[in-house]
Amino acid sequence: MQEQDQPAQLPDWIERSDRTARRRYRMRLARPAIAAGALVLVAILGWIFWFSLPNPVRWFAGSPSAAASSSSNAGRWSMLGYGTNLNGFISEVERQPDGRVIWSRDLGPYTRSAPLVADGKVFVGGHFQVSALDAETGEQLWSVETPGPMDHATTIANNNLMFVGMTNHRILALDQDTGEQTWDFKAHLPISASALVHNGVAYVTSAGNIIYGLDAQTGEQLWKHKLRGNVKTIPALRDGRIYVADDEGNLYFIDADDGRRRLRFLTAGSASGPPVVTNDTVYFPSGGTLYAIDTDVKGMPGLYWIKRAWFQVWIWQVPFVPAPPAQRGERWRFAPEDRASQGVVGSPAIAAGVYYIGDSDGLFYARDAATDGELWRFEAGGGIVSSPIILGDRVYFGTRAGILRALNRADGSVVWELDLGGPIELPPAYADGRLYVRTADGRLHAVD
Repeated sequence: MQEQDQPAQLPDWIERSDRTARRRYRMRLARPAIAAGALVLVAILGWIFWFSLPNPVRWFAGSPSAAASSSSNAGRWSMLGYGTNLNGFISEVERQPDGRVIWSRDLGPYTRSAPLVADGKVFVGGHFQVSALDAETGEQLWSVETPGPMDHATTIANNNLMFVGMTNHRILALDQDTGEQTWDFKAHLPISASALVHNGVAYVTSAGNIIYGLDAQTGEQLWKHKLRGNVKTIPALRDGRIYVADDEGNLYFIDADDGRRRLRFLTAGSASGPPVVTNDTVYFPSGGTLYAIDTDVKGMPGLYWIKRAWFQVWIWQVPFVPAPPAQRGERWRFAPEDRASQGVVGSPAIAAGVYYIGDSDGLFYARDAATDGELWRFEAGGGIVSSPIILGDRVYFGTRAGILRALNRADGSVVWELDLGGPIELPPAYADGRLYVRTADGRLHAVD
């Protein structure tokens, strides 16, 4: 009887088959979950590292054909801001100007095209023309007609080309000795700011909210990137990254090689001057305030919209929803205490950890670039809306009252001042011991 009560033993192969079937069933159930988890992980990693990935479009584009650059050197002030980081600083100069006008030339109706100097020639945009003048005498060497007033500076590169952005959507590359056209490129809308040239690439912005990377030697488009606002100031460049500010108050970090955006920093105003970048900080004026932003901060796609929704929910006072965090990357901001007009309009010049800047109420400041602590200030008596330049131990700037000043960098004491008879709203250029200053009465002055 006991033998009859024992259950029947199944063959081993049937038990193995049953275990295999159960294991396969569990795998079929787990496989979608594993795939979903892998996709979520890839999405999270892609979101975090999106702005660190290369632009695949650039893989199929060409490379610049020559290593041209617009960065200035001895005897040249070939772009706004002197170097590609736009800090307007020359550590040592052969000779400081003494504050005497050597020559003045009437350029006709005023335009906002600051003068540049290279190889004994002064290049300046005028009313429906761009011209080259003899730096010693002010005599015109050549001129080229343009379809409209030149309201931004030209750019001179070391490949003997001058880059001229125009209102008919075109940027021209002209031979700087003769003014003859070498190539032209047509953008979507008018060219809105001066070009910057580095490692053979010309970075050009248009009123279509687009920045282009062009081959500086041929004009061939290498890449383009769409922005949210119109860029009206020259971009800055340092360590392979472009910094661009637009009229909607956005500051963009863009890869110089492929045009991929890495960060967008938002402000409430409109950028009034170009970015200036030194070491690990980029400075730019927007809405009357100067911002200092960490260049190492990294962006994440969609973060703006996430924070915007978060802020709205917080405004509704939904329970247990904390206040959204502040925008990442801001080191500090500076605005004049008693701002009766526009506040800070021009960009700073920076040297040895100190930045120099003026405001539209006529105060000129020297401040610590790391902490924003004030070192000294000077009452200029006229609004300051353009960037200063630093030459050795002096800083130079002009005012809307028409006064060009040289101050001692250490304490702000006056070295000399000169009345040029017309408002100064553009930064000066320097080469071979002379300043070249344009005034709003339409004249260009050489100051020795």
